[in-house]
Amino acid sequence: MSRVTNLMIAFNSSEDSKGVIEQLRKFTYRNLPFNITSVKDEKLPESWYGGTKYLECNILLGAFNHFEIKPLVEYMRQMTWDSPECVQLIIKEEWDVRFRIVEVFPEEQ
Repeated sequence: MSRVTNLMIAFNSSEDSKGVIEQLRKFTYRNLPFNITSVKDEKLPESWYGGTKYLECNILLGAFNHFEIKPLVEYMRQMTWDSPECVQLIIKEEWDVRFRIVEVFPEEQ
């Protein structure tokens, strides 16, 4: 039986998106590679997402089976970010009715 997690990672447009993807692909879960794709991936048709303009943001997408969020968050906290305060992890697990944002770098209180 599957349990799918839909996942988006958004981050500052000043970040090196290829470098971020390269770092993320080193993460593994359940001995599987973490295959994540940019909405701007050159293998995708240009402006496949609709609208009248090109996206001006970095968004990565993936869908994973039996995925645990906590190890990914811990891994992302150890990555090199120019603007960690702009990193957002947006998830919707199979039985959720809406997406939620997981704080990767919670604000200091």
